[in-house]
Amino acid sequence: MRERLEPLSIDAMPVDQAPPRNSRFGRPLELRRVHWVRPELVAAVTFLTWTDDCLLRQVVFHGLREDKPAREVRLERRGGKGA
Repeated sequence: MRERLEPLSIDAMPVDQAPPRNSRFGRPLELRRVHWVRPELVAAVTFLTWTDDCLLRQVVFHGLREDKPAREVRLERRGGKGA
């Protein structure tokens, strides 16, 4: 994954809304430590559900998808599978 992500590295956050800074998994998110990348890769994942703060719960990464361009990915709000 590192080999695929490094060439996509950018300085600015590529999304309109920053991720939540408070975390129930330890220390708060520090945006200055985040490594941003251009949203060009598509991951195949399954997950249990969405949290109230729009995070995925119990995510399993299955690999990258080469058959679907990132521009075609849409937010899915039902539990179970993501693009």
